Amino acid sequence: MLKSKIKTHKSGKTYSQPHFFILNKGLNSGKPFRHYVCNSFVFLADDKNERDFYYFMLQGIWELRLLRPYLKGSVIEFVRLGDVIDVIEETLNSVNTGNRSFADVQNTLAQIEAHQNNLQQQLSHLMQLRKALFCKYLTK
Repeated sequence: MLKSKIKTHKSGKTYSQPHFFILNKGLNSGKPFRHYVCNSFVFLADDKNERDFYYFMLQGIWELRLLRPYLKGSVIEFVRLGDVIDVIEETLNSVNTGNRSFADVQNTLAQIEAHQNNLQQQLSHLMQLRKALFCKYLTK
């Protein structure tokens, strides 16, 4: 099922359907991004709900470092597509057992991400304000 949804991204290709990127090289392998990053896989979803579900699941997999045992390579470490698919399927099976469902926390994770983005914007504005004050008082 996931083999048809996750593919190696080819540089310059654009996607019309909902998607996100999964970094596949370095110690941050497995980290999902909403924007394009070099050396990545692309997850092609059927709709936005599916995209968000798998995005947050991969965010959790990355934060818990579940892909670290699968890293290959001696100089630049990387993770194989098959290993990513296996870890996602294994996590999906373990998460949706019993009365637990990952969808239950998905809205909370989306709110946390929105709040985090808001704080980053505020920090950026504060840095611009600080720079403007330095320019005003330290230059003639």
